[in-house]
Amino acid sequence: CIDSRLNDYASLGHRRRQDVYSPGGATGLRPGRPLLVYAARAREAYRDVPIVLGGLEASLRRLVHYDYIEDRLKRSVLVDAKADLLIHGMGERAVAGVARRLDAGRSIGELTDIPGTAYIARRGIAVPNDAVHLPSLSQQADDVTLFMAAHQQYQSQAHPAGRPVVQEQDPGTLVVMPAAEPLSGEELDGLYDLPFARAWHPRYDRDGGVPALTPVQFSITTHRGCFGGCSFCSIGAHQGKQIRSRSLDSLLAEADRLRLHPGFRGTIEDLGGPSANMYGMENQGCPVPFFDPRSEGEPKKGTGHLSCGRASCLFPKPCGRGGFDHGPMLEMMEAFVRWRDRGSKRTNVFVASGIRHDLALQSRDYLDMLVRHFVGGHLKVAPEHYCPGVLDRMGKPHFEVFEEFERRFAETCRRVGKEAYLVPYFISAHPACRPEDALRLTEYLVSRSWRPRQVQDFVPIPLTLSTAMYVSGADAAGQKIYVPTSRKEKRLQAALMHYYQSENRTIVAEFLRERKRPDLLAKITRLHARKPRRRK
Repeated sequence: CIDSRLNDYASLGHRRRQDVYSPGGATGLRPGRPLLVYAARAREAYRDVPIVLGGLEASLRRLVHYDYIEDRLKRSVLVDAKADLLIHGMGERAVAGVARRLDAGRSIGELTDIPGTAYIARRGIAVPNDAVHLPSLSQQADDVTLFMAAHQQYQSQAHPAGRPVVQEQDPGTLVVMPAAEPLSGEELDGLYDLPFARAWHPRYDRDGGVPALTPVQFSITTHRGCFGGCSFCSIGAHQGKQIRSRSLDSLLAEADRLRLHPGFRGTIEDLGGPSANMYGMENQGCPVPFFDPRSEGEPKKGTGHLSCGRASCLFPKPCGRGGFDHGPMLEMMEAFVRWRDRGSKRTNVFVASGIRHDLALQSRDYLDMLVRHFVGGHLKVAPEHYCPGVLDRMGKPHFEVFEEFERRFAETCRRVGKEAYLVPYFISAHPACRPEDALRLTEYLVSRSWRPRQVQDFVPIPLTLSTAMYVSGADAAGQKIYVPTSRKEKRLQAALMHYYQSENRTIVAEFLRERKRPDLLAKITRLHARKPRRRK
């Protein structure tokens, strides 16, 4: 799923030319801000029926949030939609809890203590005594530094052991309950054992189907959760930090069902999750991820749980508490190799969802297994940038870690006799990325003759640390940072990464002349004249 704003608009605010989640990729088939429109239509049709919001868009907009298209702070979507309840996170437990209580005769207004929900404290409904009060919409609008403070306060409670959070919406008092406990491995098995059709509705056949289904139609989700803690990513806010993995039996049973699917052509496109190489690491990730970016991982007591105080188990350096046990993941991969080889027809199983390269460095056996059996010709990795100051704000390891992974990956490819390549992902115009930082990255790319295609211009998605930096102009430690916000600069930083594209020659050349870098401009000109090397 994807947030509708991100689906409809690119980072510079113009409408996208294709909607891969619509039949035939056509745009304009859904209204703008569909959550509000659908809630209003539902209220018109069923005036006395409770309306509950859910899904990714509602989850990320549970609090006061920033809308990058309108360039302003907005109230919780629960207030604007005039709905009765909001479910945040993955939602299965909360949905079941709401349904059971309504079925038992409780009114929707009485449902004020269900984990994973948010509600408006109307007349007669008390605010929880232990609630944490966040800066209100009007306070944040008057002082944008409070946007970062509100984000940090909320993240310190955004886990199952947290306290309720209260925020004035002007008007309305919003109460957000702590996250629901993630589903257990057994519960995930039961969920994925359901008979999913893996197909779009037949009525969409005439339009050529829904493009977004194709790359995931024959993929297998191995686990939920991510303890990477990247600043720009909303997975932690939605799925949580704790890993919950499916059993090996469940995964292999799904693979057997794929083989029987009439549309299956012999390739499982992706075996993974938010980060493919966190399967089976249930013991990694502290129960209470206190939001203190300066913590170096010294254990401390908090709310009845042992917590290290870090938002990420991998940044600023991998945590030593408990280690990163790759055993379950290696067992799972070995089982899929046997499954692949026992079929009557050749079957491929790939890892395409991307891996954490810093985590992969923790296990030589994992990297060997990955390259030998689960990489076709390319492997996605995300160094994201080159400059330490930018990477620190992204919550990503320094570039030397990527270079070490690149070296070991090439060494492993030689050892196992496979020709494979890394596909690096980069982000342009992230908060703290100055023009000189973008220039340093371009200089590195040119020195390697790299022509990256996987470049994403930063988009301020709700409920991420990067968005809090973008709005407040400061990092998590309160230090003022440079934030590229104008269309001109965002376009420039993206063009510098795409220096090799003919449409960017003028803007790149003008910038390099301004910076008195004729040497780099000459190198780029020579690269323009050279045909790109084809990778098999």
